[in-house]
Amino acid sequence: MITTILAFIVVLGITITIHEFGHFAMAKLLKIRVLVFSLGFGPKLVGFTRGGTEYRISPFPLGGYVKMAGETFDEDRKGDPGEFLSHPRWHRFLVAVAGPFMNILLAIAILTFSYIDGVYVPRYPKEPAVVGPVASGSIASRAGLQTGDRIVSVHGNPVNTWEDLEIALGTAPRNALHAEVLRDGRTIQLHFEPPADQREISSDTLGFKFPRSRTIVYEVDPDSPAHKAGLQQGDEILSVSGNGQTAANFNQVLNLISESRGVPLDFTVRRPEVVPPREKYWEESESRNSRVLHMTITPIEKEGHVHVGFYPDYPTDLHKLGLTAAISQSIRRNYEISALTFRIIGRIFKGSASVKTLSGPIEIARISGSAARTGSARVFFGFLGLVSLQLGVFNLLPIPILDGGVIALLLIEGVIRRDLSINLKEKIVQVGFVFLILLMGFVVFNDLSKIINFEKIF
Repeated sequence: MITTILAFIVVLGITITIHEFGHFAMAKLLKIRVLVFSLGFGPKLVGFTRGGTEYRISPFPLGGYVKMAGETFDEDRKGDPGEFLSHPRWHRFLVAVAGPFMNILLAIAILTFSYIDGVYVPRYPKEPAVVGPVASGSIASRAGLQTGDRIVSVHGNPVNTWEDLEIALGTAPRNALHAEVLRDGRTIQLHFEPPADQREISSDTLGFKFPRSRTIVYEVDPDSPAHKAGLQQGDEILSVSGNGQTAANFNQVLNLISESRGVPLDFTVRRPEVVPPREKYWEESESRNSRVLHMTITPIEKEGHVHVGFYPDYPTDLHKLGLTAAISQSIRRNYEISALTFRIIGRIFKGSASVKTLSGPIEIARISGSAARTGSARVFFGFLGLVSLQLGVFNLLPIPILDGGVIALLLIEGVIRRDLSINLKEKIVQVGFVFLILLMGFVVFNDLSKIINFEKIF
């Protein structure tokens, strides 16, 4: 819990600080008087004043603000050149866009350094969406999905690769999960029926995997049955015995685990004396000095699924780029993620994606804690960059009270070549404020529903 809270504070603190600094720096550059630079909302906890600006930290960390002279309509404006509304529209546009721009710039910078240092890129996301093992009794099994099927669409959205598949599953409505698969040259329609309280839709939760032969452990959940038995990162599972069966390859291992809730299973694993770099797992795990170990693990039920507590690794490639190529690749990848975000938002409004896709501060805190507990700076900073990018993109949405709303109003005024009335602007801001409060309430409820089953309570 402490790790989660601290990681959440660090992630939000950095992304909010860089966002507000963008507004602050642009305002100062354009000689607009900045009265307050605040990290957090609410009354001041600590602060100091320098150069006519009060710098403060406030108790509610879900945002921050830069207060400029003459910024709002109800202020006693004097019309002096240092006031925000005294400046031309293009100045105000630059101030509004500077916050999201800094968030996007931070995301690009983090990913650029990641590409220079080297990024582990799984091979499977770009491979065709061919189904590997299907767990017995799973949602996928009941729907009729079989090993070797190639999924070509989900809820009408085309699927070419595993990356396409996971995006389509994650954004599809929970009550209308249809898929089209190719089997022996024939097209077959399948209908998946996840429980009404299903918190997440993915290949894992539906009960099928990417096809592989070997099983190498990438991560082990703390306090899980696998962790308590001594399973470690880098271990290769050679065989699993129990429940009257013996499994050797990846597909067999997962099927046996899924059928053995509460049944002790005997694991035989190969453990290298030195865990190789991740990109070398698949090439070097057999050649390095290693020892064979035996352990017993009893699968348990967790959130409706059989749970052992380890995540198998996928074959990866370590990609290292030079500075110019890293910047170019980072810009391209951040653009792809931003475009995907806007597409998902569009799907939500059209009804072809579930609103449960949206996440808020509680989910950010949970993932921040998970990223921190991996002990990997690469993972944590990668998540930090993603949050920064999403914050920048979200603030560009044309919602009144957000930066995007300010930008939209300025563009409208620029097109009609006159200012909108103060009364109209005030009403637009009020509507935007109510919408934002309702949206925040919804995403918080959505986050809580991933932790608490409200249907069982009510």
